[in-house]
Amino acid sequence: MKKSIHEWVLEFQDKDIPVLRQTGQNLLELAKHSDDLTPAQIAAVIYRDPLMTLRVLRFVNALPRGRLAGEVTTVEHGILMLGVTPFFDRFSNLSYIEDHLAGNDSAFTGLMKVVSRAHHAAYQAWDWAIVRNDFKAEEVYIGTLLQSLGEQVFWCYAPEVHEALIESMHREKLPFLETQQKLLGFEFGQFQMAMASNWKLPEMYIDFMNPKYATFPRAIDIRLADSIARRADRGWYQEALLQDMKDVAALLHQSEDEIVARIHHNAVTAANQWEMYGVIPAAALLPLLPEKPTEESIAGQPAAVVGVTACPVPQPTVIQHVMEEINQHLDGSLNLQQLMILVLKGMHDGIGLSRVAFALMTPDRSMLKAKFVLGAEAGSPLRKFEVDLKTPHLFTRLTGKMQGLWLNASNEAKLLPLLSPEIKQMIGDGEFYAMSVHVHDKPVGFFYADRRPGNCPLDTHSYEAFKMLCLRAAD
Repeated sequence: MKKSIHEWVLEFQDKDIPVLRQTGQNLLELAKHSDDLTPAQIAAVIYRDPLMTLRVLRFVNALPRGRLAGEVTTVEHGILMLGVTPFFDRFSNLSYIEDHLAGNDSAFTGLMKVVSRAHHAAYQAWDWAIVRNDFKAEEVYIGTLLQSLGEQVFWCYAPEVHEALIESMHREKLPFLETQQKLLGFEFGQFQMAMASNWKLPEMYIDFMNPKYATFPRAIDIRLADSIARRADRGWYQEALLQDMKDVAALLHQSEDEIVARIHHNAVTAANQWEMYGVIPAAALLPLLPEKPTEESIAGQPAAVVGVTACPVPQPTVIQHVMEEINQHLDGSLNLQQLMILVLKGMHDGIGLSRVAFALMTPDRSMLKAKFVLGAEAGSPLRKFEVDLKTPHLFTRLTGKMQGLWLNASNEAKLLPLLSPEIKQMIGDGEFYAMSVHVHDKPVGFFYADRRPGNCPLDTHSYEAFKMLCLRAAD
């Protein structure tokens, strides 16, 4: 006899949620430095693991709350509510997926594919939410992670059911949703709404799963990101996926070419975490020609993916945390060092810029000299960032007024000749962002940032975020 949704929920409701071993190890390491950590820094580690994110939200929302207390919608909020030290105490003894599914390699691989796909979808949705000026883009990120909650739960606690679904789908050549209806009598989407309600997850995330709210901008964002991530796992050259991209272009009011490039870039960025999940990410299929990929062709791609793992990974919550910290000190209570530490952290950890520097103008305004440098290797000339302003060159021009610059393939033929040999030797080859900082219409300093070493492209979204932080530093 088929079990009803209610029966499955009752079976799973008291289950412990296992997490990735890497997540547990990372948290144990962070706990050693708990006095120096912010909730956003801890959350950035947790958000890479959909099951750990679910575990935290399930726990904090099940706690007794006062009459006026609202739901806890983010991991940061949960950590703030618990306190950093109590948080680490509460989550110091975690169960791990690797142990929970030991001996069942197919179930473990199946779960990791879903987890990897959820991470990819969440990063896409978060990026689009930023473009839409969603001030709580991390909620969109979490909402997207939870779109595959049903699949994750069945892989964890009833893997034989999930394996039977996949076998039936391939045997009868039916769509996965139809297979779910046929074998289970319901779809995972219906089950996960009931499971999320039972676990007292925020109502907002349950609404994201509900087709009734499918026309809301956030819900469209999440649905398209989930759809693109699912389809991209089977190859990037499908009519349905291309239509999804057109729908994203309409959502963000951008051209289709811009959106395709943006989505591909996001996929590569999300793939930086591929070793954590141990499965081939969708980005590995981007180099393939537009033909149906075979198991052999996919298996041949890991080397290409390894090449992108050196690229820094933007962290969805760090920029917001930095902006909030600065906004709380607009009265001038931050000194220069405190302000620049926040701004450079936002650039390095938040935006994912591998090398960032702030150079201060000397009192006689003849030189720019490095005051703070983050991410440059020991011995790198960038660590001694120093620019002579007495001779005309590109950076001299930038200091004439507060303005930004992104040197890239479209303008390098024009701009590279304007860089002195000394500057080229100092920063190396490749794209970079730069922006001068003025206070009361007078130049005071200069920001520089890039993504090196490695072939890690810069992008429009990162450039806008870079300029935003530079402007905040000048306030």
